[in-house]
Amino acid sequence: MKENLEKIAEMVEKIHVLYRILIAMGVIVLCAIMYLFLFIMPQFDEIDSLHQKNKTLQGQLSRSKIQARKLKPTEQLAAEAEKRFDQERRVLPENEEIRSLLESVSRLKQESGLTFTLFKPETEVIKDFYAEIPISIKLIGHFHNVGVFFDKLSKLSRLVHIDNFKVVHSDSVDDISLVEVSCQAITYKFIKK
Repeated sequence: MKENLEKIAEMVEKIHVLYRILIAMGVIVLCAIMYLFLFIMPQFDEIDSLHQKNKTLQGQLSRSKIQARKLKPTEQLAAEAEKRFDQERRVLPENEEIRSLLESVSRLKQESGLTFTLFKPETEVIKDFYAEIPISIKLIGHFHNVGVFFDKLSKLSRLVHIDNFKVVHSDSVDDISLVEVSCQAITYKFIKK
């Protein structure tokens, strides 16, 4: 092996100094090019990939910020809608409140000086989130008292809808003409799901 190195050294000594310098420079440039392609260029590709990923994430971040700005008003709207729903739901009694509503209607009848000839709750009609409870009503009294009764009925805190309203003249008592009213009062109850 020593002999091989000596042969190489002799060959190098025979080469002119200028060529030796050029060969050394060529080896250095070749090593630099190999280092560039093996170690630095892959890092440039990784840097480009990271720049693209950064741009994508920046876009997602800006879209998320815009959505976050829209979220607060939406949450406020949802809270207001929930509050309105709770207020509106109070108009629809739940099961235990139906009896008190019917008692209120009966009390209004007495306060208005009317006589009920029929007060019959009918079968519930189930809808989406509520049930209709129809009540067939026939009453006799002075026209003015009938108006007072329905006025008081409209001022109840619960929703009562009057349907199929019919008024006919009835017999007179003590020269006071009476009317007979038949209608269907529909009240509603909230159904929890």
